[in-house]
Amino acid sequence: MLTLALRLGMTLQDLRSRMSAEELFLWMAYNQESPLSDTRGDIQASIIAASVFQAQGAKVSAVDLMPKWKEEAAVVVDEAAQAEEGEQLFKAFLMVKSSEP
Repeated sequence: MLTLALRLGMTLQDLRSRMSAEELFLWMAYNQESPLSDTRGDIQASIIAASVFQAQGAKVSAVDLMPKWKEEAAVVVDEAAQAEEGEQLFKAFLMVKSSEP
């Protein structure tokens, strides 16, 4: 949610108050297909850098040149935690809808 808020120029509070759970889930699905974060730029830069090195005869791949922002174990997405977060967001959405006149 932080990346989305940053990209949209909103605070988290603005994002939560102005965006429906349905739209948030759509953004989450879109992020799976086309990352909202700077990850895409990191991938593109590593591909270009690897191409330059390979043209000079270096035995290097784009993966070797990707920045390591976190330890590998921390990068693994916990599907159970993600499902739980989605469930909590959905419940919050239902609570807001049920309290509306």
